[in-house]
Amino acid sequence: MPNIRYANMAHWKTIPYRKIDNFREFYYEDNSNSAYYSDWDNILKYQSALGFDGIELAPWDLADLLPLFGSPENFTQFAKERGVTVIGMFHGAHASHDQGHFDEAVRSGREAVDTIVKFGGTYMNTCPTQNYFGTGPLSRDEVQQCAKVMNEIGRYATDHGVKLGLHNEFFCAINLQNHRELIESTDPNLVHYCIDTAQIAIMGEDLLTFYNDYHERISTFHLKDTASAKQPDSVRYAQDPEITDDGRRWFWEPGQGELDLKGLYHALRQHGFKGWMSIEYDGSPDLLASMAMTRYYLDNELRPIYD
Repeated sequence: MPNIRYANMAHWKTIPYRKIDNFREFYYEDNSNSAYYSDWDNILKYQSALGFDGIELAPWDLADLLPLFGSPENFTQFAKERGVTVIGMFHGAHASHDQGHFDEAVRSGREAVDTIVKFGGTYMNTCPTQNYFGTGPLSRDEVQQCAKVMNEIGRYATDHGVKLGLHNEFFCAINLQNHRELIESTDPNLVHYCIDTAQIAIMGEDLLTFYNDYHERISTFHLKDTASAKQPDSVRYAQDPEITDDGRRWFWEPGQGELDLKGLYHALRQHGFKGWMSIEYDGSPDLLASMAMTRYYLDNELRPIYD
């Protein structure tokens, strides 16, 4: 078994078909590449062919995915037949900083855990609250309230065989000034951490320092690159900074940005990390090309360091 196994985040947006049986006829409807990206059958085969044997879902996938397959279990079996395992799902703990939303935040988290279990997954990577804009700055009490929610969800997740990993976005109300405070306010036996390599770098953390400081807490990674590290407060606290209309990309395929991912892999080897990494392609104009580019970089630059 390799030290690190690789999954992809499902960034394909709407995939309207389970399997296209009339592939040639479908192609001739518009003579475009749409047929190649319209069914889960091919999407999962692309993943498997490129050596990504896991997939991490997002809650917004479910509204389209479940009507196609009827149940999480059916999708899991369909993926397994194509060599792909569902490893878990992303989750947003909306308003967890607000004491008045405690019961709602915990209930939502538990329901997400139940969904992950149905898919056979073992990871839930959770953004601790919503955007900074309109919410921040958080008081010390509000940060502690987030920690209280994470501990409650983490206890339920642990009891059901799922690892809860805190996952920060660079524009969240839990930001550079309270990022580490939240981590250290949670129970390490119940609440782990998912490093999104680009998000924490944009937020202002040094990737290698952060990993070395918290390596014992790390459950998994969202691996991607960036050329926009250490953005100022004015950017991170703005309204919807990740969504721009000028074509700016915050995130790049591993090796196409400026992060020291080779240094990270040396640190992974030093600390003996073993587990899953999900690759993210936020903003890619061609997900299949990004998958192939990433696979080449993994196999030729990163995996020789620690495999």
